[in-house]
Amino acid sequence: MMEADELIESDREILDELQKGRCTPAVLVDWTGLSKQTIHNRLNVLVAAGHVEKAHDSGLYELVDDPRDD
Repeated sequence: MMEADELIESDREILDELQKGRCTPAVLVDWTGLSKQTIHNRLNVLVAAGHVEKAHDSGLYELVDDPRDD
């Protein structure tokens, strides 16, 4: 798991949106203004850390554990 101080700004933006509910990378691009590549890279990091998980094969992601709450 990542600690809150290990998060970068794009992680925080993604987590902010996922706190509101499940969403796809395309929606995250639209809502955050981050690039598609940044969204995919940071989602992979957040998934590997156990904070986010892929909820459906269609590319739907959800927040599992917000490291900022620890």
